[in-house]
Amino acid sequence: MITNPKVEEYLFRLVPDRSPLLQRLEQEAADEGIPIVQLPSAQVMRMLLLLHRPTSILEVGTAIGYSTIWLAEAAPDARIVTMEIDQERLSRAQANIKEAGYADRVEILSRDATLGLPDSYQFDCLFIDAAKGQYQKFLDLYLPMLRVGGMVISDNVLFRGLVASPEEAGKRQRPLVDKLIHFNQQLATRPDMETTFIPVGDGLSISVKKA
Repeated sequence: MITNPKVEEYLFRLVPDRSPLLQRLEQEAADEGIPIVQLPSAQVMRMLLLLHRPTSILEVGTAIGYSTIWLAEAAPDARIVTMEIDQERLSRAQANIKEAGYADRVEILSRDATLGLPDSYQFDCLFIDAAKGQYQKFLDLYLPMLRVGGMVISDNVLFRGLVASPEEAGKRQRPLVDKLIHFNQQLATRPDMETTFIPVGDGLSISVKKA
C-alpha cells in the first residue's frame, strides 16, 4: 500500500457497488493472484472517462477483461482495442466481455504489445497496465497514435511506493523500479505532455497530449 491502510480501506468502502460480474472477477483475481486495477484507481479512471468522453480507447494489457469492462461502462460511446499475449487469460477475457454485453465494441487482439499496431489505428485515450518494465516502450509506440488532447492513464506507476525509496527494493525488483522511475520522470518533463500523479491504489499517472 502507498497510502495509510486505514485510508485505503475507507476508499474501498466508498466505491459504489459493482455488477455481479465485476465482483466475481475481483474474487477470481484475488484467488488466483491475477493483477487487476485496484478499486479506488478504477473509480478515478471512471470519473476521468466520464469527463473526457473518448470515442476510441487503446488498452495495453487485458488480463481477464476486468479493466476493459470498467472502460466500456465509463465510456459508452467508445470503441476499445485491447491487447493480451497470454492465451488463457485472453480466452477468459473474451468470455467475460461477452457476458458483460460489450463484445460488439471491444476488439481483443492476441498480440505482444511491444510489437506495436498499424498506423491506421488512432485513439482518444490510452490505458497502460501491462509489463511494468515496458511502460516506456508502450508510450513510445502508442503516443503517436493518440490524438492531440487525448489522455494517457498509466497504472502502478508508484509500485508499492518503491519509486520513492528504490534502495528498499529487492535485487530482482530494483531494475523494474528504476525503469518506472525513469518513465515517471519522462512523463513529468516531456514538453508534449501535461502529467499529474495520483497516489491512489498502486499509483496512477494522468497525462494529456499537447500539440
